[in-house]
Amino acid sequence: MENRLRRCMWPGLVALLALFLVACDKEPPEREIIVGPWKDTIASYHTIISFRANGSFGTLRLAEGQHSKIDDTAERVKVDGKWQLLPPEVDGDPLLLVMTPEVVEGDTPWEVDAPVTYLIEQLNPNRMMLRSPAGERLSWDRLRSTRAPEEEGGLPLIHVATGPMVVGLAKERLNEENRYLCVQMEFILSDVEGTSYIEDVRLDSGEPSGSYRIHPSVREALVLHMSRLTHRDVRSLKRFQAVLTDFKRILTPYLGDRLKDVKVVKVVVTSTRDGVDTFVAEFAPEPVEPEDAKS
Repeated sequence: MENRLRRCMWPGLVALLALFLVACDKEPPEREIIVGPWKDTIASYHTIISFRANGSFGTLRLAEGQHSKIDDTAERVKVDGKWQLLPPEVDGDPLLLVMTPEVVEGDTPWEVDAPVTYLIEQLNPNRMMLRSPAGERLSWDRLRSTRAPEEEGGLPLIHVATGPMVVGLAKERLNEENRYLCVQMEFILSDVEGTSYIEDVRLDSGEPSGSYRIHPSVREALVLHMSRLTHRDVRSLKRFQAVLTDFKRILTPYLGDRLKDVKVVKVVVTSTRDGVDTFVAEFAPEPVEPEDAKS
């Protein structure tokens, strides 16, 4: 009788344990609010951070110089890693946001594999207030929509790099010095099927390589528009946002509603050829070694 009772109780205990583990692993509902792009501005630095649904994050820092001009000498800062939202141990305590960098480039206090835990003092779809371990308060504002820019409808979006584009800016005065606008962008697309303006870079075997490039005619349209710009049009981040809007308008006839966003990776305005060469070298594709050479 006792053994029979134990056999009857055991499946019930297993079911209760499974429900307990599922409840413990369930992530806080606030996680859905955090997912997506946010912007933080401190002094002349604008940091854009994207919390992705897969638990990773990425940051991009832009800098302004005097008179809100784009600082073409500012070092590029990049931080990528993992993030996690921890529920409070006691009801009423704040949520904890844990960020662990895996890739750190540039002048930044972040360190690889050194997690930083923030207290979330305020969280809504438009603003997130954090407090760092040192007591510093950070205010993040929602950038665009609450949807993560890496996916749509559960499907990953496709990122297509433009490659470095360089043009000489138009002069407003005869004695104005030569200036060059250097831009590296990414097109974020929902798909590339049915369009000839995004080309699949194929391997020697003829199979899709999984990477893409824009058609030369699209580059020509962008370069032609850029060549009409003056230094006044691009000398500040605010002005360059208007240029970015024009880029999206120019791309619409080619890409239609497939185009979800245009991401500016880096913008440099320089008056020297050395500045142009440095920019092109930074984003030039790596040469592919022939198979014969490998063997």
